[in-house]
Amino acid sequence: MLIYGRHPLREALRAGIVPKTVYVADGTRLDEDIKWMLAEDNVPIRNMPRSQFENMLKAHGIVEGHQGVAADIGEFPLTPLKDLLQRALETNGVVLGLDHLQDPRNAGSLIRSAEALGACGVILPPVRSVGITSTVVKASAGACFHIPIAIGNLRQFAKRFEDAGGFIAVLDMDGDDIRNAQKLRPLFLVVGAEGEGVSASLKAIAHAVWRIPMVGKVSALNAAVAGAIALWEVLHRQ
Repeated sequence: MLIYGRHPLREALRAGIVPKTVYVADGTRLDEDIKWMLAEDNVPIRNMPRSQFENMLKAHGIVEGHQGVAADIGEFPLTPLKDLLQRALETNGVVLGLDHLQDPRNAGSLIRSAEALGACGVILPPVRSVGITSTVVKASAGACFHIPIAIGNLRQFAKRFEDAGGFIAVLDMDGDDIRNAQKLRPLFLVVGAEGEGVSASLKAIAHAVWRIPMVGKVSALNAAVAGAIALWEVLHRQ
């Protein structure tokens, strides 16, 4: 995987990931802490003419926000589903499920919120989902390197989660006010894609369906905002 931008590179290094190569466009100065971490791990740095650098990123579908810095980190370090389930049970924690989100900025923002607010992991489905891409990593500001992320079938995980003593909750505009929600732990909280929402198969097995109450004229919040509010509610208000 090719990641880009200063924050993602810094957080990858802080998480112990050693890039194969770091690419720097001519005229770009690396921050001193990044230079120090790269030198400590003997990571090769390749300086490139800016046009060549930008052409390389365009070949990976990256056209903006690179700040003149990119790095090849190999495969993204995913967490096995069984390990994430065990972590949730041991910590009595909250796992965030992203049900068929296809907007990488929403997905990255939700991962960033999950890490910042104290969720114990994130799961994305293997199909009809953005997955973990360079843009998702950038949108998460590198937070995806500090929280376990798994890829797997959400309904199957939810059933295993329930069998192990956990609870499932989904966000839906027709649900109950989340401010009045009963505290459920450990919890698998699922956020759906904009428009489609959470799939019916997950709603059918959920112990709770919650909505974010609104008093303004806007009919709905986007997935990233709704998910962040829900995470705050279940992690810090309940």
